[in-house]
Amino acid sequence: MSPIIQKIADDLYAARQNLTPIDHIRHQLPGGDLASAYAISEINTQRRVQEQKLRRVGRKVGLTNPMVQRKAGVDQPDYGIILEDMVFPGGVVRPRSAFIKPKIEAELAFVLKEDLLSSDLAAVEAAIDYVVPAIELVDCRYHNYGMSILDTVADNAACEGVVTGAVRKPYGEIDLNEVEMILYRGDEEVTRGIGRNVLAGPVNAIQWLAETSLRINKPLRAGEILLSGSIGMIVDWETDVPYTAVYSHGFGSVSATLDSKDLHHA
Repeated sequence: MSPIIQKIADDLYAARQNLTPIDHIRHQLPGGDLASAYAISEINTQRRVQEQKLRRVGRKVGLTNPMVQRKAGVDQPDYGIILEDMVFPGGVVRPRSAFIKPKIEAELAFVLKEDLLSSDLAAVEAAIDYVVPAIELVDCRYHNYGMSILDTVADNAACEGVVTGAVRKPYGEIDLNEVEMILYRGDEEVTRGIGRNVLAGPVNAIQWLAETSLRINKPLRAGEILLSGSIGMIVDWETDVPYTAVYSHGFGSVSATLDSKDLHHA
C-alpha cells in the first residue's frame, strides 16, 4: 500500500474521530483513481470494525439521482459501508455534536434474504426479501460538500447512518418506480421525488451495487440492508425540528431529529 493512501486514510479517520474537517483529498490522488479512494474507505472501515468491534450490516449506493449527480459534479454512482452502530429506528434523535456538516435524504432500502453471487437482474430480484422506507444521515469530513467522486468515495460515500421505517413491503408487491416521497422539515415541504428518479428504478441501484461488489470480490450477503439512493434532493439537516419522509403506496413515514442541546458525542 502506498504511503499516500495510508496518510489520507489516517487524516479522514482523525477528522471523523475528532469532528474536525480537512481539505478535500482529490489533489493527492491521480485523476480518476477510484481504486485508491475505495481502498482508503476500506482501510477506515476495517479500523472501525477492529477497534470498535463492529459488524458490517449493509451498504449504501450514493449519487444515483441525476439531480444529485449534477449538483455534485459526477456522472456515476458510488457506495459506502454501513456498520451496526449506524442503524437507527424511526423517530431517532441524534446529537448535533456527533456531526460536522449534517445533511439528510430520503430513500428506499432493500434487505436481502440470500447472498448475491450474480448481478443478473433476475438474480438480484430473487435475492431481495423486503423493502423499507429509510432516511440516510449524511456527513462529510471536509470543510464543505464541494466534493469530487474521489473525495466522497474515500469518505465512505458521506454515509453516517440510516434510519428505517416500520413498514416492510415484500419485494415485487408494488411498483417501486412509482412510489412518491415528500420530505418535511416540521410542516414545511423541503423536497419531493418519485422512485424512478433513482437510476430509472431503485432496483437498478441494487443491481449496480451487486455488480460492483462482485467485481471487488465482496459480494452482497443475506441480511444486508442496502440503501438505494436519494429519491429527492439531499438537504441540510437543521436542529430541533423533526424531518419526516412520507411515502405513497402504503410505506408510511420515517422521521429523525437532530438535537442541538445534547452536547455529548454519541
